[in-house]
Amino acid sequence: MTQSLHFSKYHGAGNDFIIVDAQDLGSITLSESQIALWCHRRFGIGADGFMVYEGPTHTDKAFTMRYYNADGKQGSMCGNGGRCIVRYAYERKGAPSSMQFRFGKDVYRAEVHAVDNISLNMLPVRTLNVQEDQSCFCDTGSPHHVEWVDSGLHELDVSQSGRSMRDRYGAEGCNINFVEIINDSELAVRTYERGVEDETLACGTGVTAAVLSAHHMGKIQSTSVKVNALGGLLEVDFKSGEMGYEDIVLTGPAEYVFDGNISIQ
Repeated sequence: MTQSLHFSKYHGAGNDFIIVDAQDLGSITLSESQIALWCHRRFGIGADGFMVYEGPTHTDKAFTMRYYNADGKQGSMCGNGGRCIVRYAYERKGAPSSMQFRFGKDVYRAEVHAVDNISLNMLPVRTLNVQEDQSCFCDTGSPHHVEWVDSGLHELDVSQSGRSMRDRYGAEGCNINFVEIINDSELAVRTYERGVEDETLACGTGVTAAVLSAHHMGKIQSTSVKVNALGGLLEVDFKSGEMGYEDIVLTGPAEYVFDGNISIQ
């Protein structure tokens, strides 16, 4: 029996996502291969990730976000995905401009400044690990390795370089960020994302990791930093203290692309 499933597509600085409502899914169980097919850019809808929106309950005003990588496997936190599902909740589900949502065991706060300008409060980051080669590891809800590039970031083969490094911390893989310092309050970042297994046009948790790593290593002093990704401009604001980094806010565009229906065999 063939069923039809409604979906919406959004992107945050070119980092694009398919969003479906859990109510529309009903009893449909999606396999990894099904999600991977929909995310495929030639055989499916095309996206870096797939998200399910679960509405709030009578006792909890926060909605729930479920996230899957483009390979169909359940993923760790996605900053741009979080900002996109916030716009979806605001536009489609009547959520207030200041809202909360659950991802796993954590609760995230978000703010819709304008329909296409959304801030997401990230979780505090307590530990950053500087490596012997002066790269840095930083977990911002997803694990990120940060490599510093003195110049020529745009000429770098990120897909090849990132793929060769993604298992540096183990078989589960790590996102790999290549970062160029422009000035004290501006960076350029390109990211290879595990689960997509390719470069993406932006990565919210990645640019956050890049900014915090740059500050932690004394490469920048500013606590409000603009980040140039291939797909657009993001901003990271934070507070630094003895316990690490807190009040971390990721801000940037979240754009509606289109709606559609897809058949499920």
